Amino acid sequence: MKSKKNIQNHSDKEVRKKYSFCDFCSSRLKLKKNNKKSKEKCFICKNIFEQTDYTITKILSALTSYEFSNFELGTTLKPSLIDRDDHIRSKFQVKGGDSIKTKINNVMSKKIARKTNTEIKHIDSDLTIKVNFKDETYEILSKPIFIYGRYIKKSRIITQKQKNCSNCFGKGCHACDFHGVKDFDSVEGQITQFLIKKFDCKQVRTNWVGGEEKSTRVLGNGRPFFAKIINPKKRKRILRTKNNLEGVQLQELRKINSQPKGQIFFKSRIEAIIRTDDNIKEKILKQLQIMQMPLQIHINGKKTVEKKIYKMNFRKISPRLLKINMYVDGGISIKSLIHDSNVVPNLAYLLKTNCECVQFDFKKIDVVS
Repeated sequence: MKSKKNIQNHSDKEVRKKYSFCDFCSSRLKLKKNNKKSKEKCFICKNIFEQTDYTITKILSALTSYEFSNFELGTTLKPSLIDRDDHIRSKFQVKGGDSIKTKINNVMSKKIARKTNTEIKHIDSDLTIKVNFKDETYEILSKPIFIYGRYIKKSRIITQKQKNCSNCFGKGCHACDFHGVKDFDSVEGQITQFLIKKFDCKQVRTNWVGGEEKSTRVLGNGRPFFAKIINPKKRKRILRTKNNLEGVQLQELRKINSQPKGQIFFKSRIEAIIRTDDNIKEKILKQLQIMQMPLQIHINGKKTVEKKIYKMNFRKISPRLLKINMYVDGGISIKSLIHDSNVVPNLAYLLKTNCECVQFDFKKIDVVS
Protein backbone atom coordinates (compact mmCIF):
# COMPACT_ATOMS: atom_id res chain seq x y z
CA MET A 1 0.00 0.00 0.00
CA LYS A 2 1.43 3.38 -0.98
CA SER A 3 2.10 5.85 1.80
CA LYS A 4 0.30 9.21 1.99
CA LYS A 5 3.62 10.94 1.23
CA ASN A 6 4.13 8.96 -1.98
CA ILE A 7 0.55 9.71 -3.03
CA GLN A 8 1.14 13.43 -2.42
CA ASN A 9 4.41 13.39 -4.39
CA HIS A 10 2.71 11.55 -7.24
CA SER A 11 -0.12 14.12 -7.17
CA ASP A 12 2.38 16.98 -7.22
CA LYS A 13 4.14 15.58 -10.27
CA GLU A 14 0.86 15.03 -12.06
CA VAL A 15 -0.31 18.53 -11.23
CA ARG A 16 2.97 20.13 -12.32
CA LYS A 17 3.04 18.15 -15.56
CA LYS A 18 -0.41 19.35 -16.64
CA TYR A 19 -0.76 22.76 -14.98
CA SER A 20 1.34 25.83 -14.26
CA PHE A 21 1.03 27.59 -10.90
CA CYS A 22 2.46 30.77 -9.41
CA ASP A 23 4.34 30.75 -6.11
CA PHE A 24 1.30 32.10 -4.22
CA CYS A 25 -1.01 29.33 -5.38
CA SER A 26 1.68 26.68 -4.83
CA SER A 27 2.17 27.88 -1.29
CA ARG A 28 -1.50 28.09 -0.27
CA LEU A 29 -2.32 24.67 -1.83
CA LYS A 30 0.81 23.17 -0.18
CA LEU A 31 2.27 22.03 -3.50
CA LYS A 32 5.96 21.91 -4.29
CA LYS A 33 7.25 25.07 -5.89
CA ASN A 34 8.31 24.87 -9.50
CA ASN A 35 12.03 25.60 -9.68
CA LYS A 36 11.79 26.62 -13.32
CA LYS A 37 10.03 29.86 -14.06
CA SER A 38 7.23 29.26 -16.50
CA LYS A 39 6.21 31.79 -19.14
CA GLU A 40 2.66 30.55 -18.82
CA LYS A 41 0.26 32.31 -16.49
CA CYS A 42 -0.88 30.56 -13.33
CA PHE A 43 -3.73 28.21 -14.27
CA ILE A 44 -5.82 29.25 -11.25
CA CYS A 45 -5.30 32.97 -10.66
CA LYS A 46 -3.82 34.09 -14.01
CA ASN A 47 -1.08 35.86 -12.01
CA ILE A 48 -3.59 38.03 -10.17
CA PHE A 49 -1.19 38.34 -7.22
CA GLU A 50 1.15 40.35 -9.43
CA GLN A 51 -1.58 42.99 -9.70
CA THR A 52 -2.06 43.41 -5.96
CA ASP A 53 0.94 45.69 -5.36
CA TYR A 54 -0.24 48.14 -8.02
CA THR A 55 -3.77 48.12 -6.57
CA ILE A 56 -2.41 48.58 -3.03
CA THR A 57 -0.36 51.59 -4.19
CA LYS A 58 -3.52 53.28 -5.54
CA ILE A 59 -5.46 52.47 -2.35
CA LEU A 60 -2.69 53.82 -0.11
CA SER A 61 -2.69 57.07 -2.07
CA ALA A 62 -6.45 57.45 -1.51
CA LEU A 63 -6.17 56.55 2.18
CA THR A 64 -3.95 59.54 2.93
CA SER A 65 -7.08 61.74 3.18
CA TYR A 66 -8.79 59.44 5.73
CA GLU A 67 -8.41 59.29 9.51
CA PHE A 68 -8.78 55.70 10.72
CA SER A 69 -7.40 53.25 13.26
CA ASN A 70 -8.60 49.99 11.72
CA PHE A 71 -10.06 48.64 8.50
CA GLU A 72 -11.51 45.61 6.76
CA LEU A 73 -10.74 44.58 3.18
CA GLY A 74 -12.88 42.47 0.89
CA THR A 75 -12.47 41.41 -2.73
CA THR A 76 -14.67 40.46 -5.64
CA LEU A 77 -13.15 37.92 -8.03
CA LYS A 78 -14.24 36.55 -11.39
CA PRO A 79 -16.35 33.40 -10.91
CA SER A 80 -14.11 31.56 -13.40
CA LEU A 81 -11.11 32.08 -11.10
CA ILE A 82 -12.92 30.57 -8.13
CA ASP A 83 -14.15 27.70 -10.31
CA ARG A 84 -10.56 26.86 -11.35
CA ASP A 85 -9.46 26.91 -7.73
CA ASP A 86 -12.26 24.52 -6.78
CA HIS A 87 -11.43 22.33 -9.80
CA ILE A 88 -7.79 21.83 -8.75
CA ARG A 89 -8.77 21.13 -5.14
CA SER A 90 -11.32 18.53 -6.22
CA LYS A 91 -9.30 16.88 -8.99
CA PHE A 92 -6.18 16.33 -6.89
CA GLN A 93 -7.92 16.06 -3.51
CA VAL A 94 -6.09 19.04 -2.05
CA LYS A 95 -7.12 19.51 1.56
CA GLY A 96 -6.48 22.53 3.76
CA GLY A 97 -4.82 25.75 2.71
CA ASP A 98 -6.46 29.12 2.08
CA SER A 99 -8.95 29.69 -0.69
CA ILE A 100 -7.81 32.07 -3.44
CA LYS A 101 -10.09 34.82 -2.09
CA THR A 102 -8.92 34.42 1.52
CA LYS A 103 -5.28 34.47 0.43
CA ILE A 104 -5.67 37.68 -1.59
CA ASN A 105 -7.58 39.37 1.26
CA ASN A 106 -4.88 38.40 3.78
CA VAL A 107 -1.96 39.45 1.58
CA MET A 108 -3.44 42.85 0.73
CA SER A 109 -4.73 43.53 4.25
CA LYS A 110 -1.36 42.84 5.87
CA LYS A 111 0.48 45.09 3.45
CA ILE A 112 -1.98 47.98 3.93
CA ALA A 113 -1.93 47.55 7.73
CA ARG A 114 1.86 47.66 7.76
CA LYS A 115 2.06 50.73 5.51
CA THR A 116 -0.62 52.70 7.41
CA ASN A 117 0.26 51.49 10.91
CA THR A 118 -3.36 50.45 11.52
CA GLU A 119 -5.14 47.27 12.54
CA ILE A 120 -7.19 44.76 10.57
CA LYS A 121 -10.63 44.55 12.15
CA HIS A 122 -13.47 42.50 10.65
CA ILE A 123 -16.32 43.82 12.81
CA ASP A 124 -17.35 47.47 13.15
CA SER A 125 -14.20 48.78 11.45
CA ASP A 126 -13.55 52.45 10.70
CA LEU A 127 -13.07 51.74 6.99
CA THR A 128 -14.22 49.06 4.58
CA ILE A 129 -12.11 48.69 1.45
CA LYS A 130 -13.77 46.86 -1.44
CA VAL A 131 -11.55 45.72 -4.30
CA ASN A 132 -13.18 44.49 -7.49
CA PHE A 133 -10.80 42.49 -9.67
CA LYS A 134 -13.51 42.05 -12.30
CA ASP A 135 -13.17 45.64 -13.49
CA GLU A 136 -9.99 46.58 -11.57
CA THR A 137 -11.71 49.15 -9.34
CA TYR A 138 -11.83 49.78 -5.62
CA GLU A 139 -14.10 51.61 -3.18
CA ILE A 140 -13.41 53.02 0.29
CA LEU A 141 -16.36 53.28 2.67
CA SER A 142 -16.04 55.00 6.03
CA LYS A 143 -18.21 53.98 8.98
CA PRO A 144 -20.90 56.62 9.67
CA ILE A 145 -20.53 59.00 12.60
CA PHE A 146 -23.65 59.81 14.61
CA ILE A 147 -24.13 63.20 16.27
CA TYR A 148 -26.61 64.41 18.89
CA GLY A 149 -27.27 68.09 19.46
CA ARG A 150 -29.84 70.85 19.92
CA TYR A 151 -30.40 73.99 17.91
CA ILE A 152 -31.79 77.41 18.79
CA LYS A 153 -33.50 79.43 16.05
CA LYS A 154 -34.26 83.05 16.92
CA SER A 155 -35.16 84.05 13.36
CA ARG A 156 -38.67 83.93 11.92
CA ILE A 157 -37.45 83.74 8.32
CA ILE A 158 -35.46 80.47 8.38
CA THR A 159 -37.18 77.18 7.63
CA GLN A 160 -36.33 74.01 9.52
CA LYS A 161 -35.89 71.60 6.62
CA GLN A 162 -33.82 71.98 3.46
CA LYS A 163 -35.17 71.20 0.00
CA ASN A 164 -33.54 68.28 -1.81
CA CYS A 165 -31.64 68.82 -5.02
CA SER A 166 -34.23 68.90 -7.83
CA ASN A 167 -31.89 66.97 -10.10
CA CYS A 168 -31.16 63.91 -7.91
CA PHE A 169 -33.90 64.24 -5.24
CA GLY A 170 -31.41 63.92 -2.39
CA LYS A 171 -29.27 61.07 -3.68
CA GLY A 172 -26.31 63.26 -4.62
CA CYS A 173 -25.12 64.32 -8.07
CA HIS A 174 -22.69 66.71 -9.81
CA ALA A 175 -25.30 69.49 -9.78
CA CYS A 176 -25.34 69.59 -5.94
CA ASP A 177 -21.71 68.51 -5.49
CA PHE A 178 -23.12 65.20 -4.19
CA HIS A 179 -24.54 66.85 -1.03
CA GLY A 180 -28.11 65.94 -2.00
CA VAL A 181 -29.53 69.34 -0.94
CA LYS A 182 -30.40 72.40 -3.01
CA ASP A 183 -28.74 74.98 -0.77
CA PHE A 184 -27.75 75.65 2.85
CA ASP A 185 -30.28 78.37 3.76
CA SER A 186 -32.30 76.48 6.41
CA VAL A 187 -31.63 74.99 9.84
CA GLU A 188 -30.96 71.64 8.18
CA GLY A 189 -28.77 73.33 5.57
CA GLN A 190 -26.72 75.11 8.24
CA ILE A 191 -26.24 71.89 10.22
CA THR A 192 -25.35 69.97 7.04
CA GLN A 193 -22.81 72.56 5.88
CA PHE A 194 -21.21 72.74 9.34
CA LEU A 195 -20.81 68.95 9.61
CA ILE A 196 -19.60 68.55 6.01
CA LYS A 197 -16.75 70.99 6.71
CA LYS A 198 -16.01 69.50 10.13
CA PHE A 199 -15.82 65.83 9.07
CA ASP A 200 -14.93 66.21 5.37
CA CYS A 201 -17.89 64.27 4.07
CA LYS A 202 -20.38 64.73 1.23
CA GLN A 203 -23.75 64.00 2.83
CA VAL A 204 -25.48 64.37 6.18
CA ARG A 205 -28.87 62.91 7.10
CA THR A 206 -30.76 64.72 9.89
CA ASN A 207 -33.54 63.31 12.08
CA TRP A 208 -35.63 65.76 14.10
CA VAL A 209 -37.34 65.56 17.47
CA GLY A 210 -40.47 67.41 16.36
CA GLY A 211 -40.67 70.33 13.98
CA GLU A 212 -41.71 73.94 13.56
CA GLU A 213 -42.85 76.35 10.89
CA LYS A 214 -40.70 79.00 9.27
CA SER A 215 -42.11 81.83 11.44
CA THR A 216 -41.75 79.89 14.70
CA ARG A 217 -38.74 80.50 16.92
CA VAL A 218 -37.04 77.77 18.93
CA LEU A 219 -35.67 79.23 22.16
CA GLY A 220 -34.62 78.02 25.61
CA ASN A 221 -32.70 74.75 25.53
CA GLY A 222 -33.34 74.28 21.78
CA ARG A 223 -34.77 71.44 19.71
CA PRO A 224 -32.96 68.07 19.81
CA PHE A 225 -31.77 66.49 16.58
CA PHE A 226 -29.69 63.54 15.41
CA ALA A 227 -27.34 63.60 12.42
CA LYS A 228 -25.79 60.74 10.48
CA ILE A 229 -22.53 61.71 8.77
CA ILE A 230 -22.09 59.55 5.69
CA ASN A 231 -18.62 58.40 4.60
CA PRO A 232 -16.61 60.89 6.70
CA LYS A 233 -12.91 61.21 5.93
CA LYS A 234 -12.12 62.88 9.26
CA ARG A 235 -13.09 61.05 12.44
CA LYS A 236 -10.99 62.67 15.16
CA ARG A 237 -12.68 66.06 15.20
CA ILE A 238 -13.47 67.86 18.45
CA LEU A 239 -17.00 69.26 18.74
CA ARG A 240 -17.53 72.44 20.75
CA THR A 241 -20.70 72.47 22.84
CA LYS A 242 -21.77 75.81 21.32
CA ASN A 243 -21.45 76.86 17.67
CA ASN A 244 -22.94 80.04 16.19
CA LEU A 245 -24.02 79.70 12.56
CA GLU A 246 -26.08 82.00 10.32
CA GLY A 247 -29.29 82.48 12.30
CA VAL A 248 -28.84 79.16 14.12
CA GLN A 249 -26.99 78.23 17.29
CA LEU A 250 -25.93 74.62 17.87
CA GLN A 251 -25.66 73.34 21.44
CA GLU A 252 -24.77 70.14 23.31
CA LEU A 253 -23.05 68.63 20.25
CA ARG A 254 -21.50 65.25 20.89
CA LYS A 255 -20.78 61.96 19.16
CA ILE A 256 -23.01 59.00 19.98
CA ASN A 257 -22.76 55.31 19.10
CA SER A 258 -26.00 55.16 17.11
CA GLN A 259 -29.31 56.91 16.58
CA PRO A 260 -32.21 55.83 18.82
CA LYS A 261 -34.69 53.47 17.21
CA GLY A 262 -38.41 54.07 17.22
CA GLN A 263 -40.41 57.16 18.13
CA ILE A 264 -38.93 59.74 20.49
CA PHE A 265 -41.46 61.21 22.92
CA PHE A 266 -41.12 64.80 24.08
CA LYS A 267 -43.00 67.67 25.72
CA SER A 268 -42.85 71.34 24.80
CA ARG A 269 -43.35 74.67 26.56
CA ILE A 270 -45.03 76.96 24.05
CA GLU A 271 -45.99 80.64 24.05
CA ALA A 272 -48.63 81.67 21.52
CA ILE A 273 -50.43 84.92 20.66
CA ILE A 274 -53.99 84.50 19.35
CA ARG A 275 -56.26 87.00 17.63
CA THR A 276 -60.04 86.45 17.79
CA ASP A 277 -62.84 87.73 15.57
CA ASP A 278 -64.92 88.73 18.62
CA ASN A 279 -64.05 90.33 21.93
CA ILE A 280 -62.88 87.81 24.51
CA LYS A 281 -65.19 87.58 27.52
CA GLU A 282 -63.73 86.79 30.93
CA LYS A 283 -66.46 84.26 31.58
CA ILE A 284 -65.57 82.31 28.45
CA LEU A 285 -61.85 82.38 29.31
CA LYS A 286 -62.58 80.04 32.18
CA GLN A 287 -63.59 77.43 29.61
CA LEU A 288 -59.94 77.13 28.59
CA GLN A 289 -59.33 74.98 31.66
CA ILE A 290 -61.18 72.22 29.80
CA MET A 291 -58.26 72.05 27.37
CA GLN A 292 -56.13 70.57 30.14
CA MET A 293 -58.14 67.41 29.72
CA PRO A 294 -56.81 64.79 27.23
CA LEU A 295 -57.00 66.03 23.64
CA GLN A 296 -58.24 63.84 20.84
CA ILE A 297 -56.67 64.21 17.41
CA HIS A 298 -58.77 62.63 14.66
CA ILE A 299 -56.74 61.54 11.66
CA ASN A 300 -58.63 61.05 8.37
CA GLY A 301 -61.76 60.23 10.36
CA LYS A 302 -60.43 56.75 11.10
CA LYS A 303 -57.67 56.98 13.70
CA THR A 304 -57.76 58.88 17.01
CA VAL A 305 -54.58 59.87 18.86
CA GLU A 306 -54.70 61.15 22.43
CA LYS A 307 -52.40 63.95 23.59
CA LYS A 308 -52.37 66.06 26.72
CA ILE A 309 -51.94 69.66 27.85
CA TYR A 310 -50.24 69.53 31.26
CA LYS A 311 -50.25 73.23 32.17
CA MET A 312 -51.87 76.32 30.73
CA ASN A 313 -52.12 79.99 31.67
CA PHE A 314 -53.47 82.85 29.62
CA ARG A 315 -53.54 86.65 29.64
CA LYS A 316 -55.56 89.16 27.64
CA ILE A 317 -53.37 91.65 25.77
CA SER A 318 -56.34 93.50 24.31
CA PRO A 319 -60.05 92.73 23.80
CA ARG A 320 -59.20 90.50 20.83
CA LEU A 321 -55.63 89.41 21.59
CA LEU A 322 -54.72 86.59 23.95
CA LYS A 323 -51.32 85.27 25.08
CA ILE A 324 -51.22 81.61 26.12
CA ASN A 325 -48.38 79.68 27.73
CA MET A 326 -48.76 75.90 27.81
CA TYR A 327 -46.83 72.70 28.43
CA VAL A 328 -47.99 70.04 25.97
CA ASP A 329 -47.19 66.63 24.52
CA GLY A 330 -45.08 66.65 21.37
CA GLY A 331 -46.84 65.88 18.13
CA ILE A 332 -49.68 68.39 18.54
CA SER A 333 -50.16 70.86 15.71
CA ILE A 334 -50.38 74.15 17.59
CA LYS A 335 -52.34 75.88 14.83
CA SER A 336 -54.80 72.97 14.78
CA LEU A 337 -55.13 73.34 18.54
CA ILE A 338 -56.08 77.00 18.04
CA HIS A 339 -58.26 76.86 14.92
CA ASP A 340 -61.48 74.95 14.39
CA SER A 341 -59.93 71.63 13.42
CA ASN A 342 -59.60 67.87 13.98
CA VAL A 343 -58.26 68.50 17.51
CA VAL A 344 -61.02 68.18 20.13
CA PRO A 345 -61.43 70.38 22.07
CA ASN A 346 -59.79 73.31 20.28
CA LEU A 347 -59.52 76.97 21.24
CA ALA A 348 -61.95 78.28 18.58
CA TYR A 349 -64.63 75.87 19.83
CA LEU A 350 -64.17 76.85 23.48
CA LEU A 351 -64.06 80.62 22.84
CA LYS A 352 -66.98 80.35 20.41
CA THR A 353 -65.25 82.56 17.84
CA ASN A 354 -62.80 82.23 14.98
CA CYS A 355 -59.19 82.26 16.21
CA GLU A 356 -56.00 83.09 14.35
CA CYS A 357 -52.52 82.18 15.56
CA VAL A 358 -50.51 85.39 15.19
CA GLN A 359 -47.27 83.73 16.26
CA PHE A 360 -45.96 81.07 18.58
CA ASP A 361 -42.56 80.03 19.92
CA PHE A 362 -41.05 76.97 21.55
CA LYS A 363 -39.63 78.06 24.92
CA LYS A 364 -38.37 74.66 26.03
CA ILE A 365 -38.36 71.08 24.70
CA ASP A 366 -37.94 68.11 27.03
CA VAL A 367 -37.23 64.58 25.80
CA VAL A 368 -39.25 62.01 27.75
CA SER A 369 -37.02 59.06 28.65
